Amino acid sequence: MLLQLLTAVAAVAGAAVSLLAEGSGAGAISGILPFTAGGFIYLGTVSVLPELLREGGPAQALLQLLALLAGLAMMLLIAHYE
Repeated sequence: MLLQLLTAVAAVAGAAVSLLAEGSGAGAISGILPFTAGGFIYLGTVSVLPELLREGGPAQALLQLLALLAGLAMMLLIAHYE
């Protein structure tokens, strides 16, 4: 329960920081966006991908990898055009 409380407090702190940084301009966004994208990439490659490779066959693993790469490409496109 303590770890759940810590996670909830971190989520509230992150929301507060993002609300405070809302009007600070492009400088804050250029520092936050790579950190957030890196977090998603880390979660996808370290925790999700090995589990998918263990459970399915080669064809299923390839489809999952392509879906992961498509998600990464979407994040890059959104970051580039926003």
